[in-house]
Amino acid sequence: MKRWLALAWFLGLLALAAPLPQVYDRLEEALKQVRLENPTQALAALDRAQSLLRQESEGLPPVLRDATLLHLQDARQAVLRQSRVDLEARLLLVRHLLGKALYDGFFQAPAGQKAPYLTRLVRATGLPQSLAQGAENLAPEEAQRRLEAGYLQLLTEDLGQALSASSRPQAYLALARAYARFLVIQDSPQSTLKAQDFIQALGKVSSGEDFRPSVRDLQEKTLAWRKHLQTLAAPSPMATSAPPPASAQSPTGSPAGKPSTTPPAASPPSPPAPSSGQVSPAESPLPQEIREEVSLLRLDPQAATRIGETLQRLAIPSLINWLDLLDEVRSSLAQAQLYTEAGQYNRARAQLSYAYSRFRLKVYPVVGAYAPELAERADRLFLAMQNAVGLRTVDFTVLLGEIQEIEERLLGSSLGPWHTLQVQLQLFLLGIPRAILFLLASALAFFPLYLGWITFSGRNVYWTLLGLAFLFLALPILAEGLSYMGSILAEYGGLPILGLLANLSIAQGLVPYLAWGISAFLVVAFAGAGLRGIAAQFGLLKERGREVITTQDQRPSATTLTSETIVEWDEEF
Repeated sequence: MKRWLALAWFLGLLALAAPLPQVYDRLEEALKQVRLENPTQALAALDRAQSLLRQESEGLPPVLRDATLLHLQDARQAVLRQSRVDLEARLLLVRHLLGKALYDGFFQAPAGQKAPYLTRLVRATGLPQSLAQGAENLAPEEAQRRLEAGYLQLLTEDLGQALSASSRPQAYLALARAYARFLVIQDSPQSTLKAQDFIQALGKVSSGEDFRPSVRDLQEKTLAWRKHLQTLAAPSPMATSAPPPASAQSPTGSPAGKPSTTPPAASPPSPPAPSSGQVSPAESPLPQEIREEVSLLRLDPQAATRIGETLQRLAIPSLINWLDLLDEVRSSLAQAQLYTEAGQYNRARAQLSYAYSRFRLKVYPVVGAYAPELAERADRLFLAMQNAVGLRTVDFTVLLGEIQEIEERLLGSSLGPWHTLQVQLQLFLLGIPRAILFLLASALAFFPLYLGWITFSGRNVYWTLLGLAFLFLALPILAEGLSYMGSILAEYGGLPILGLLANLSIAQGLVPYLAWGISAFLVVAFAGAGLRGIAAQFGLLKERGREVITTQDQRPSATTLTSETIVEWDEEF
């Protein structure tokens, strides 16, 4: 029975890891089409890559998958900004994150299935073929040292290029390439580097600060790493020192051939944390800065501790830095709102997707530590807006309010029940339900307009004015329905030009809002003029002035006058 269970477990590992090389092949094919010369093709290729990662990444750890999705979204922004350096840097990170998964899969795969992982690893990360050749036939420890030494050599060359770069874009690209190399081997127990060191250096390059001291520090740490690795490789020919570490780790080794020198062999459940600014959680207590910041929050101590632990797990150095990430999400949503108001709906949705990816990776875990119900509600609102048809600027206003609510809850306050009601209504009506509501209202509005036309059309100008008042009263409803019809046909009918009809919506911007105000003024003007004329023709205004002086004997005369007026009106009508 135990043998059958072991066989089932082994086959399960194979089923989980086997699709990864094929997934990389398809992703590589999509990434080859990402070029700034053809932005439309590039965006479509990035969309295919994201869909592939979400649907078919069985062999990819969730942390790696989420980080790769984040960098693919950043690549979309680089395409929209036409930034060649940013695009190349993001694609480098995407390929090396996939390379990290292939690197781990190479050591976990059985002896006969290592070659597909190794060939894709060479293609993904640019590892020299001479170093990779024959690595699948080596012992896991020796193969790990050879590959690690190769990546350290490439990392050293990249850091040297960053120091000798003649411009900041060149330095940024070289440093991003070095960071990408590090991500592949970051789990090595001999590592003297941290992801945060690379991120801080990249930040200095981007902000115009002096980055060379940071790069030199990275060079020194890389040199120390290489020296330590060489000392481990030196006594390898001696047979006396090899058995103790092998026998020490043999009980924990897996039958899949996992290397004995890597951290995953000692603790397989903990996945690597490869994303920018995200490293494996340490077992040490909270840093002093985080501990001081969370102690000032007006939250219960358990929630404050959870916030600090989450910040440390995400490698966010302080609560202030996390609030900066929240501002980044808020800024992307504000841009999406502006693009929506300008009618650039593709760019608006791209900004919305980027904001959601940043929210899901960096904001959501921290919010879940102190307000899990708010985190889930904001996540559902993001997803609802991403899948909704006919987005309007007011939708982004509600979502921006939800982001502000996250900050308010952290500080012990709230936007109140009115905001909560708006969010619940948004979740209930957003998308198709709201579109159907306004389409139905606009369709039903034609019936009273038709009845008004056959009733009020004629030679009498006052009745015509009253009919115009009814028309302008129903005009905003008709415009709203037409706007949602345009949105549906643009998004589902393949007619993007009709998306311009969304600008007719009152919820879209200032111009339709003012147009609605003018139509309301015309309703009042036409209705007032028409009703006053009709009242005058009926003699109602004159009779009301005579009611004070009329006597009981004169009332039949007044009635006769009214009847005569009615007869005259009927004849004219």
